[in-house]
Amino acid sequence: MEDNWLSIDYIEYQETLIKEETEKLFGKGRKGFCDYALDGINLIIQGVLYLRNIDKLNDEKKWNDFNHALRSFSYFHFHRVIYTFKSAYNLLLQGYYTESSMLMRHIVETFVRLRYIAKEESIDFINMAFAGHRGWNGKKFNIKYEKQFNDIAPGLYHYYRILCDISHGAMTSHVLKATVVEDKVEMDTGIVFRPEESTFIINQFSVYLLAHLEFMMWVFHAVKKKMPESYAEKYHETLAILWRLMKSISKNERNKKWYDAVKQIVRV
Repeated sequence: MEDNWLSIDYIEYQETLIKEETEKLFGKGRKGFCDYALDGINLIIQGVLYLRNIDKLNDEKKWNDFNHALRSFSYFHFHRVIYTFKSAYNLLLQGYYTESSMLMRHIVETFVRLRYIAKEESIDFINMAFAGHRGWNGKKFNIKYEKQFNDIAPGLYHYYRILCDISHGAMTSHVLKATVVEDKVEMDTGIVFRPEESTFIINQFSVYLLAHLEFMMWVFHAVKKKMPESYAEKYHETLAILWRLMKSISKNERNKKWYDAVKQIVRV
């Protein structure tokens, strides 16, 4: 085998270097992204696993009411998204920008579905979403994503499709690891630290993390009532950081349209 061939060993060496550069630039230990991202995920873990009230089905094995059903459906979403956020974070730190974006796409679309169901207040939608492709009473949850986005956050579907294009392969899946030099596209060999591409994912990650933290308090009322002082301090501190980031995004002309669209699903 040629000595200059790309190998897994070299890629793993790159991962270590990129993680160090990412943590240095994005504030590990200095209340930067690397800190507040993990703080936010931790707040979801503690809130959903330990502070929420546990809802149960009634004696007929049915939901008592829509709010009961929504809390149960939300629990399944939040319980899974903890690990999806952490996986996206890990991939970002190691320079896997395309792969991290693919997970962000999944977070976005499942959260929008949750918000759409909450808006429609339909127990049938919850039953169909729980049943997945098997269907429920002969019906499936087949509301197109375009409609869900347009009902919840008009204009955001366009930006969601960018994440879809990154996920679907071909040229767009390489846009986060390519450089144009004299009208020619040069692809990274292995993985390379890219601050601008990192920021694209960090903005997505931060905004949807904020949306989850806001929605968690809205749907799980017990978290707000039960949270100890240390949890409350960290929650409000993390929210303040994330809202400051939202404000900075709103002042950036390049991101203004995305901000105007995405802010609609941040507040409940």
